[in-house]
Amino acid sequence: MRKIKSSSYLRYSDKKQDGNHSLEIQQSQIQLLAERENLEIIAWRADKATSAFHNNAGKRHGMQLILEDIENGAEAVCSYEESRITRSITDFYNDVYVPVKQQYPYVKFFSTQYDGEWNPNDPIVQAKLVFAAEESEIKSIRAKDAQVSLLGKNQRPGSRVPVGYDMIDGVLYPNEDAPIVELIFYLASLGHSQDVIAEYLNKCKTTTRLIKNWNSSTIGYVLSNRAYSGHLAWNVRTSYEISKPKSEANIDLFKHSHDPIVSPTLAHLVKQISELKAQYGTMSTPYYLRSIVKCKKCNSSLQAKDNSPKGKRGQYMVYRCAECKKAVSIIPIHETVLNDLQRKWMTQLSTFATIAKEQLLSWSSKLQKAKDKLKGLLEKSLYNEKMLASDIATNTLLAEAFTVSQKHLQGEIAYINATLDEISRLLEDDFLAVFMKEMIQKSFYDFADTELRVFFLMYFDEVIIDFEKNNYTQISYRLSPFVSLEATTGQLTEKIGKRENLTG
Repeated sequence: MRKIKSSSYLRYSDKKQDGNHSLEIQQSQIQLLAERENLEIIAWRADKATSAFHNNAGKRHGMQLILEDIENGAEAVCSYEESRITRSITDFYNDVYVPVKQQYPYVKFFSTQYDGEWNPNDPIVQAKLVFAAEESEIKSIRAKDAQVSLLGKNQRPGSRVPVGYDMIDGVLYPNEDAPIVELIFYLASLGHSQDVIAEYLNKCKTTTRLIKNWNSSTIGYVLSNRAYSGHLAWNVRTSYEISKPKSEANIDLFKHSHDPIVSPTLAHLVKQISELKAQYGTMSTPYYLRSIVKCKKCNSSLQAKDNSPKGKRGQYMVYRCAECKKAVSIIPIHETVLNDLQRKWMTQLSTFATIAKEQLLSWSSKLQKAKDKLKGLLEKSLYNEKMLASDIATNTLLAEAFTVSQKHLQGEIAYINATLDEISRLLEDDFLAVFMKEMIQKSFYDFADTELRVFFLMYFDEVIIDFEKNNYTQISYRLSPFVSLEATTGQLTEKIGKRENLTG
């Protein structure tokens, strides 16, 4: 039987590996593959000290030689395994595999890890590529934080799978470290910083199989890893030369690819806390009503001021109106608010989770109507574009106006779809009800300032103080802790309403 002529690709990424047996191991395994698949190796092509994360597969010298071999008659390409080819998914597939298959459909790709032809559309292959990309990102973080000594020697997190998971046959399964991951998300949902969480875990001597010491970078990596919500993220960087992350909307996901460790509600609250910090600053403040408390007469937010004399910090901390110059000590206001919260919390807790879900359903309905309106505007734009085709052909400005408008409408529809998907996951989740049952056993007087700050931002709409009526305090509660979704729904529906008025 005639052997199939094959070119073989070898790669290793770190210059420190010069002189070891990395290439020899790859070469020997590929030779066994050739015997198994009836291949004749006609050329060995290698990229030494070449990163597969920052160097596009199609642009590497060794891969260019592979393409030349195919042009000169090679009928197959062999490699050791996925991470030797690429640590992305899209570069090798789009820049090498697809063009080769289109021009030379008879060319086959092989890997030592599989019997028969290598298939990049196989979910297990895709999963392995995702984990390879995860590994590269972890290495990048470690390099930047080397002086911090992220972990002890030979006890590095990551390699192929995120902490809290085992990988079996390309699929992630939660392991005994999963509760630690959930604890990290829970503490973050209460507003605690990455440094505080790391300090707490170290103080409690909390460790995983591989992590014996925690720091801010490790906590940040856990909180930003979409794997804990059951998704695998890929194509997350702007380019191979620039490690800047893409925007959330432009990141590709394998959704619901494995069992999540973190509930949809908890993951949403952690993301929401990040948004609240960006809007209001640090959560670690004794002025936990700041930006919520207002002056009734002036209808303006009160400023947080510390008028304490030197050496007596905290004794003269006040909320002050910048317009009428009236001020009140934070102590009686905080006591009034906490007393009211504790009383209503005990009586209304049982219905709170139900009311919150009713709010989610209401927002979902509003967003669905908004999406329908956008789809109508898009269809109208496409119809007008068709009717004006002759004018558009001779008017570049008009053509660009239609293109920009349609792209914007499609972007808004995609954003609403993502928000509706988020709401759907929250509606199916029972975390909030369980959380509320636990909270009834707690006293808000035992909460840290950070936790109270987060709690009030999520559950309070505003606190109004009437200075002319002996600081009479009026408290308005929210019906749901999902502040960001409430704001998103309001902004989208208002924006689309204005757009409808403009378009007639």
